[in-house]
Amino acid sequence: MKKILLLIAALLLPAYVTAGTDAVETTTQKFTTGWDNFSEPLNLASSNVKWSVSPTRKMSVTFSMVGATPNKLYQVGIHIFCTTAPGTFGQFPTNPSSGNCGQLTRQGVTASVASVEMGVVTTDLHGKGSFKVTVGPIASGTYNVEFSIRNGAGCNLIGGGGNAGNICEADFQSPGPFGTTTAIVVP
Repeated sequence: MKKILLLIAALLLPAYVTAGTDAVETTTQKFTTGWDNFSEPLNLASSNVKWSVSPTRKMSVTFSMVGATPNKLYQVGIHIFCTTAPGTFGQFPTNPSSGNCGQLTRQGVTASVASVEMGVVTTDLHGKGSFKVTVGPIASGTYNVEFSIRNGAGCNLIGGGGNAGNICEADFQSPGPFGTTTAIVVP
């Protein structure tokens, strides 16, 4: 009987330990209105960004929108608050691509940032849409970021929408206001 109990314990223990080391905690954050366009609709109580970082230095991010403008493109990404631009964030280039991070003044705060454009959410007939992306591997370190949803698509991209007029406004941010960041630790 003693041998059977030891055998069962030996079989279960590695499975438990393995599951514990692979477990990834997901963080859910709500959006707030952005710094450029306060008239864009969004159900702030139901819209969110969920993210997690794996031990293999990959970050999973899901942007979910509810109650936004129907049948519209929104560009999603992050702003990294930094002194020197990292060049890339996983497989995505940063803007600026190298050197000093760009200066932005928004909502009464001036900060140095690099932006990372990750993809596009297309909303449906009811203003609902989501976009999920896996970023990485990402260089180890701590990144202070703000998630953003921008008006239109192609911001800071070759052949994209540009940054003039009503294109590329930051409609929603998480957290907010500008300068409030989320620390993402990449092992």
